[in-house]
Amino acid sequence: MDGEILRDDQWELLKPFVPGGRKGRRGPRSDGRRFFDAVLWLARSGARWRDLPEDRFGPYQTIKRRYYRWIEQGIFDQIFEAVAADPDMEWLSIDATVIRAQAQAAGGLRKRGERKPRLSAVPVVDLAARSML
Repeated sequence: MDGEILRDDQWELLKPFVPGGRKGRRGPRSDGRRFFDAVLWLARSGARWRDLPEDRFGPYQTIKRRYYRWIEQGIFDQIFEAVAADPDMEWLSIDATVIRAQAQAAGGLRKRGERKPRLSAVPVVDLAARSML
């Protein structure tokens, strides 16, 4: 299929978790890989069910019904546990714009206005004199 989201090696890891056999009572079962591609397409695009391209994934009602059935059966939990046990670090990156350090952590000098006030500079208030009023 043109434009598949899952690579062949990724699909081979997920294939044992897909329920059902090769052939059902009414003929061949629907393609589990196409269903996975549809779910990943939804997750990546943030689109609604109705926005699924029907020519690529089939009717959105079928995908939606199967998705909720798999949630009830706990299939996605099993898949997540299997994938989490063997993470793919191919696309892992840490962006320095997200994790920022303060200037002091890099050895930079503080600006003059950023000094902390000293405790001795705070005026002492006589609480006994005020309570008499």
